[in-house]
Amino acid sequence: MSAAVLTRTAAKTVARRPVSFIMQIRSMGRAFEHAPYERVPVTVKPAAPDYVKEVSFVLGKIVTYVPTFGLLLGWPALAKWAVDGHV
Repeated sequence: MSAAVLTRTAAKTVARRPVSFIMQIRSMGRAFEHAPYERVPVTVKPAAPDYVKEVSFVLGKIVTYVPTFGLLLGWPALAKWAVDGHV
């Protein structure tokens, strides 16, 4: 690169507006968003609730978690009942 090109590039860099610390933090926070946040227009109607989907989701979790934690927390009682003092 010639000296003129380097000087011009340096001048452009110096001429830019300095970015404040707050703007850097704000842009970093926006980088973590999965999608840009925008307000929904007033003309858009809210979605109707899907109760069947919600109930099936909760029941699926209950069917999974209750037996799992029952075995994890209740195995001493099950072992005592199964052995019944015959050890």
